[in-house]
Amino acid sequence: MKQVEKNNTVTVTLTGTLDNGTVFETIEQSDPMTIRLGEEGTPKPIQRILLGMQVGEMRRVRCKAEEGSYGIRRADLIQEIPKKQFTDKIEPKVGLIISMNVDAAGATHQIPATIVEIKDDSIVIDYNHPLAGHPLNYEITLLGIEDS
Repeated sequence: MKQVEKNNTVTVTLTGTLDNGTVFETIEQSDPMTIRLGEEGTPKPIQRILLGMQVGEMRRVRCKAEEGSYGIRRADLIQEIPKKQFTDKIEPKVGLIISMNVDAAGATHQIPATIVEIKDDSIVIDYNHPLAGHPLNYEITLLGIEDS
């Protein structure tokens, strides 16, 4: 039976969970994911576990935070912003995810940020992805293999 080899393109379903069991991603058979092994974007532990799999096989893998798509939490992505920068349309609350404008590489981008603390005159914002710093667990089922 055919097995996944380096540079194959594969079709998979997967469920991603945190260590506490919280599901953060589900890719079902009705809308599967296609992955080309060797390309950037797919965590290396997922690519490694796919090698040698056969169609219909299911495997589990755990990605350490530094190996996953979201990386480790970075202190430089936590910033304090004056309250006066917020419009009257937003009632700041701890845990609220808001869209913030950030200038990078000469362009303005909107990115999500989480309010982590509210002070008298400022608000502490965390620009880290909510999954950054967490080990991620995946249950992957191989649906198909294409040759490279």
